[in-house]
Amino acid sequence: MRRGTLALAANSPSGSDMKPINVQLDRVQILSWAPRGRKPPLLKGYKIVRDSFVRCQTTTATYARSRQYQSTTDDTKIFWQYQRLKGWLKPWKVTIVADDETGLSYEQIHAVLKYCRFYRFLTIEIAVDFCSSSGIDKRFVRQHAVFGKSRRYAKRDSQCSPLR
Repeated sequence: MRRGTLALAANSPSGSDMKPINVQLDRVQILSWAPRGRKPPLLKGYKIVRDSFVRCQTTTATYARSRQYQSTTDDTKIFWQYQRLKGWLKPWKVTIVADDETGLSYEQIHAVLKYCRFYRFLTIEIAVDFCSSSGIDKRFVRQHAVFGKSRRYAKRDSQCSPLR
């Protein structure tokens, strides 16, 4: 499944005025164990664009090399960081960036995960596209959305009222 389409009932308890919403995976980051010295694999359906040394951009060096893949069928990109420079880092950090039109599919993520052992998801980003007639516009998002890292607090949640 490449894209999820949900329906939004706008001011209609019966659900008769359904407005489409497209939800798709936009970016995934994965940390994984790998045997010492193992390089990233060749991936079916992807070509290697670059495999290069990574310069340290902060005070803490993380990975020495990064391999960039490009899908042969769409604009999906994979950035595979390896040769860790600190012992506390996982040997591989993989970032999969979706094609804007199609999003990430299960098959694209599985193409990476089948080479990863003891992996965990670090980041999962979704893209939500609302139909123009849904009433969700830039003003609505700026008024109601919360972005960034956040944690729910039980005390604050009990004091909040639902959006109207």
